[in-house]
Amino acid sequence: MKKKTILALIISILLIPNLPFINKFIAHRLDEGHFTYANLDGSYVITQDFSFKSPGFSTFGFNEFIKETSPAKENRKLYRLYKINPLCLWRWKNYLVNSIHFEYMDWKVFERNMKKKR
Repeated sequence: MKKKTILALIISILLIPNLPFINKFIAHRLDEGHFTYANLDGSYVITQDFSFKSPGFSTFGFNEFIKETSPAKENRKLYRLYKINPLCLWRWKNYLVNSIHFEYMDWKVFERNMKKKR
């Protein structure tokens, strides 16, 4: 009986913060401005928004940026600028849906590339 209670508690702790409405509310309060993505030279930077009516994260804007500006091949890839922290349980949904599709790169690399560009 004790094992079932502990298991139910653990599942609840993992599941409840990742439910759609609860997750969006928590992300809006705690993570606004945290999930940032950019291409290699920093000419395209986007921050994921968690406000009430904001759509989910999409690479549509980046694809349009590529069509309009025709950047160099190395600048046609989007990177995430945040590290994955497995202890932030409420971020797991976002990590599993969006973050796994993008490689991590430190913001310092982008700053250097932006300085070279100038």
